[in-house]
Amino acid sequence: MNALNILGPSHIIIVCLSILSIIYFPKYFEKSSGNTKKIFATIIIIFLLINQAMDFYREGIMSDRWQDGLPLHLCDFSTMAIILYFLTHKRDFFIFAFFFGIAGGGMSILTPDTIYGFPYVGYVQSQIGHTMILMGVSYAMIIDKQRPYLTDVVKALFYASILLLFTYFMNYILGTNYWFLAEKPIGNNITSFMRPEPFHIIDLYIAAILICYAMYFPYYLRDKSRG
Repeated sequence: MNALNILGPSHIIIVCLSILSIIYFPKYFEKSSGNTKKIFATIIIIFLLINQAMDFYREGIMSDRWQDGLPLHLCDFSTMAIILYFLTHKRDFFIFAFFFGIAGGGMSILTPDTIYGFPYVGYVQSQIGHTMILMGVSYAMIIDKQRPYLTDVVKALFYASILLLFTYFMNYILGTNYWFLAEKPIGNNITSFMRPEPFHIIDLYIAAILICYAMYFPYYLRDKSRG
């Protein structure tokens, strides 16, 4: 089994395929009928649910630690948010999935939390699962014409803060490491440049604030140019 190399050809090819899929498929179905769009959304939901079940099986049952297979990672909450958006079409779910699904899912696609690369099952599952999160957000943006506003940044950070406290409490009870609050993730990723535990939590939160505002900034420039 080959160790993951984020600059290796196989990983770069898979990242490119993920990005193309995230953009292409929602654009392809943009002009389709309402029923076809619903089928496409249903397929995304099914893939996300299958990925959640595989996570629990691989990380919870197979590892003999069911605590590690619970849907408490940031990307798990983003998965729930985009599924709930599809079911209810409430903007709050889209807002959370937009900021943290793109940020967390995008980071996981670029720098997966796995030791091994392709064709390791955990690597393939991670890439597909996070790609489907971003495809769900892309669907909302391209097909439903959703977008964030400045007040949505504060709203998303407020929701994330509540979930962070909840997750920290669950980690303490279960002895787990959801959101990587107890320990930084393995491999080469953004946390490699952060301070040691537990101070990395502060760095993660600051990074989240900066990333959220950076994600909104293109919309700010577009709105300003239009007056």
